[in-house]
Amino acid sequence: MSRNSFSDESLWGNGASESPSRLDPSSLLEGLTAPQREAVTQRGGPLLVIAGAGSGKTRVLTRRVAHLLATGDARPFEIMAITFTNKAADEMRRRVVDLVGGEADQMWVSTFHSACLRMLRSHADVLGYERGFTIYDAGDAEMAVERLMKEQNFDTKRLSPRSVAAAISAAKNEMLSPGVYLDAYGEDPQRRRIAQIYVLYAQRLRTANAMDFDDLLVNAVAMMKADEHVLRSYQERFKYLLVDEFQDTNGVQNELVMMLAAEHRNLCVVGDSDQSIYRFRAADVRNILQFELRFPDAQVILLEQNFRSTQTILDAANAVIAKNASRHAKNLFTDGDQGEKIRLYRAGDEYDEGRWVASELRRLRSEHGLSWNEMAVFYRTNAQSRVLEEEMLRASVPYRVISGMRFYDRKEIKSTLAYARLIVNPRDEASARRVINEPKRGIGESAQAKIGAYGAEHGLSFAEACHYGAAAGLTGRALAGAAKFSFMLDELRALANDLSPRELIDAIVRESGMGDALRAEDSDEAYSRLENLGELASAAAQYDTLLDFVERMALVADSDQLDSGEGAISLMTLHVAKGLEYPAVVVTGLEETVFPHRRALSDDAELEEERRLCYVGITRAMRHLSLTHAWSRTMWGHRVESIASRFLQEIPPELVTDLSSTLPTRRSSFSLDDDGFVGRSTEFTEGRAFGTGAAPPVRSTGAEKLGLAVGERVVHDRFGEGVVVRVEGEGSHARAAVNFDEHGTKHLVLAMTPLRRA
Repeated sequence: MSRNSFSDESLWGNGASESPSRLDPSSLLEGLTAPQREAVTQRGGPLLVIAGAGSGKTRVLTRRVAHLLATGDARPFEIMAITFTNKAADEMRRRVVDLVGGEADQMWVSTFHSACLRMLRSHADVLGYERGFTIYDAGDAEMAVERLMKEQNFDTKRLSPRSVAAAISAAKNEMLSPGVYLDAYGEDPQRRRIAQIYVLYAQRLRTANAMDFDDLLVNAVAMMKADEHVLRSYQERFKYLLVDEFQDTNGVQNELVMMLAAEHRNLCVVGDSDQSIYRFRAADVRNILQFELRFPDAQVILLEQNFRSTQTILDAANAVIAKNASRHAKNLFTDGDQGEKIRLYRAGDEYDEGRWVASELRRLRSEHGLSWNEMAVFYRTNAQSRVLEEEMLRASVPYRVISGMRFYDRKEIKSTLAYARLIVNPRDEASARRVINEPKRGIGESAQAKIGAYGAEHGLSFAEACHYGAAAGLTGRALAGAAKFSFMLDELRALANDLSPRELIDAIVRESGMGDALRAEDSDEAYSRLENLGELASAAAQYDTLLDFVERMALVADSDQLDSGEGAISLMTLHVAKGLEYPAVVVTGLEETVFPHRRALSDDAELEEERRLCYVGITRAMRHLSLTHAWSRTMWGHRVESIASRFLQEIPPELVTDLSSTLPTRRSSFSLDDDGFVGRSTEFTEGRAFGTGAAPPVRSTGAEKLGLAVGERVVHDRFGEGVVVRVEGEGSHARAAVNFDEHGTKHLVLAMTPLRRA
């Protein structure tokens, strides 16, 4: 078997032909299981279809719509079917048209946002909008928020526009108006500032006759609440309402569905509480769990027969998800074979894990005849792909990263490596131009052109020319930014003489401001990028010098991805894996604090979602499933001992072949293999924490002779006043951590720092 991609189910779930005569209702029931047939033919009142993984839910939805049309129970314009992606909507429409003919094109089959936009284009005047209103995408919304914050003189470094835009979006998804949001969170100073921007942002959108994506949903609900005639017209029109992936709906989407279905009550929702994994996108699993409370007379149909996986894989999935309390109880089964046992490998560390995964994929290819594109590797966070990618390259296993970039292609990684290259080679103009305004320092293209021209005229490198910003014609924020950039590079180069490569990466992230900028965003994406930077520090920990590290990273980052006529292995996070299936799957990193993620360990709701994520990963596998964990893993350059994930303990041991006969050796030597990749090691010297070593000064400022004490007030030429919070070392080795009133804590090499007592 060879495929280029895999969908949520095989085409029709259990392989039956999908070409019955178009208008014969009985033929639409051919090949269906009894529960599927019941879901297709049910009429009169609410219907909840609990569709287990691989149970043919897409088939049921399309057959139900076709059956409604074929029996004459509904005309096309009386049906609204809502999905979560345009692709899914197009596919559903195409399948129904294939079944019953072109009349099905008159149905409303769309995403939530598309359906709401269609209604608002007709009735937005109810809310005072002109019908030609503009739609702001996420980028437009963030830019509008940033402009408002600057107008209000808010510090966009301490509170990033992206985080404010995200908070406003979350508030809208919870149907909280600016006033209600302020009342709910006004005691929190930061939330109060967000509420202020929220009020201004809402006013700015209204003035511009514009709506953002969240407004499409919120305003559609508001429109129908404001005009009874509009509400009644849609309620009366849509005799049958169907919603796919109902477990992924948020509060406003649920409200919209309930309003539209209130008249006829012929609401069919299809979903699976065990596959609700998008809480970070505001999905609320309670919508599907409480459906029967909203509709006590609802008929509930369980689709438990799986047409994808072996019984062994399903038994493992059932055992894991059974530990969750918030769910609809069900038990997946198959009429297929039992299948082989799940293979479990307990690795010494992440490199051992990566090597074994590559060898396992090669084994599956040679022993079972699978093509590369029939196999996938899943991980919990993007940062985990780094070692896996390196080991795939080393083993000549072709791979592609799905819905994401290769590790060394990610923006934060490229920027950090550019800083590292600039420390090694101060004349590297490409690296200097990449990071001079990363994060933002007010040094735009015009200012960079002036710096480049001045450097060319005076025989200076681009970075050197930054020392002479005023002479180059810079003014205002650009001049201050260039001076700060130049000073920071001097500081980092001084520290490079004393710090390890891992510590230098840590210092770059901190002193450049990248770390603070990402933390200020306070979003899942930002924390994922921070984890990527931590993984880069882990990579740096394996090298003796920064030059060795930079050279090796250049080779790895620029390696062409291997290719073959049989495609490539798919690497992806578990969130991306939902909706896909593969003959062979490897789930990696099954350790406490990795999977389940550390952020879930103190929150029962988050932990249940992590378990659902594990369930989703397991049920993507059709015939072959392998699981791995590492006894130790490097985090931010430090070797950390690991504990096997609780999810592994929840799988019955009789379903598993444990390939690890003994515990790993805790000490092993460090080496590079023939390809130059780091060899397996479970013990690294952790190195000094940043700030505890010594660094020879570039030029002495005399501050090392001040004899500062913790608690003293000091003044910095650029950062202003602050208080000393830590002092270490003596003479030219003296360092201090100073918490500046307006710039936060800075770690300073005193011999090269313009610092004096206040």
